[in-house]
Amino acid sequence: MNKKAIISLIALLTLTILANAQMDNLANMSAKWIRSNVRNAALDGGADMVNYNPAGLAMLNEGIYLSLSNQMLFRHPQHSFNFYGTEMTYKQNGMDPILPMFYAAYKKNKYAVSSGVYISGGGATVDYPNGSLSTLLIANILSPNNQLTEQSLKASSYYLAIPLNFSYALSDDLSFSVGGRYIMGINNTEANVAFSQVVLGVDYKSTASGFGGIIGIDFRPSEKLNIAVHYETKVNLEFEVSDNKGSVELAENGTKSQRDLPAALNTGIRYKISDKLSTEADFNYYFQTAANWGDIVLADVYGNSTVKDLSDLAGNCYTANLGFIYMLNEKLEVSAGCSFTAFNYDNMELYYTQLGLYEAPKYDNLNIGLGAGYNISDNIQIDLGLGRTFWNDESIKSLGADIPVDVTNKSYVLALGVDFRL
Repeated sequence: MNKKAIISLIALLTLTILANAQMDNLANMSAKWIRSNVRNAALDGGADMVNYNPAGLAMLNEGIYLSLSNQMLFRHPQHSFNFYGTEMTYKQNGMDPILPMFYAAYKKNKYAVSSGVYISGGGATVDYPNGSLSTLLIANILSPNNQLTEQSLKASSYYLAIPLNFSYALSDDLSFSVGGRYIMGINNTEANVAFSQVVLGVDYKSTASGFGGIIGIDFRPSEKLNIAVHYETKVNLEFEVSDNKGSVELAENGTKSQRDLPAALNTGIRYKISDKLSTEADFNYYFQTAANWGDIVLADVYGNSTVKDLSDLAGNCYTANLGFIYMLNEKLEVSAGCSFTAFNYDNMELYYTQLGLYEAPKYDNLNIGLGAGYNISDNIQIDLGLGRTFWNDESIKSLGADIPVDVTNKSYVLALGVDFRL
């Protein structure tokens, strides 16, 4: 067992734990997206355009557009390994019943103004009531000679976003938008290890806030084709530890660590194949290496140290999406789509020395979504979406324990939303 590596792992408990299929930025931010996997070039009047295509809002008919949706997440990650000759498996417990999103836009003449409240990153809880690799390593270093009788890990991360966009139509076929968003990051971590004579617990939260810019453009070269792009700047987030309640303080109140929300370029092309059938292709690129996620210090047996940037270890990330939307009749629309998320790690094993990566794994995955939208009236539409994310089984070496860890994962999402057009 590499004791120095374990000490480094414990120090990293102050970092963010994010339980989503992307790294930090979410893609699933409305029920309409869940059922199609594409929204970046939408011009259908769904108020989630506030997030996906803010420039396109200036091309809509005059009026007020509102959208409210919720997602229920069912995640099943698990990791297995051999620890000193004993085979061990740890699994995620429970579900995440609430992931709400709200959007609002007002269009008048050539102008539109829009805002909302939604979760742009994180959005789920890591819950291991019987512990995990991370708690096992913590127990081994804190009390290596005592028998471990109980362990648990529970952590959550939510990046709450509030945007404000202004959109303007230069012509019937060209519009742009400028704006910004306020991000508040809220992380909570609870970890407990119990021995025959003592219980050691960690319980704290860390919060951060920051602002970022958003610019967008929408170009409709024909009635059948629409092209949209919007760019979200990096948001500087310096997390500060507070509310230490556990018996062990791994980080004192006031301790600060950096975890910026990376900049993202979001593009989409939508084409109307016929009066009833449309298709869209989206591509999102996340500039993670340009974000400040702090450093990790490596020490060899000779006492020499090397500093590595965590965001450089992670590399950049992208999603490629394809979806189809079909109008069965004037009231009922069905849709389906898929998205592939690719992680371009520079050093995956070293990045995985952070807490929560084996518990909420981050590597290439494929999401498939389908669902329907039903028009109750000319002004109200109900959306229902179901999604499934697939990961290949992966073996990722734990540098802290010097053992391979077998990781499996699958997740489901059920989304329900309603749109009002006034």
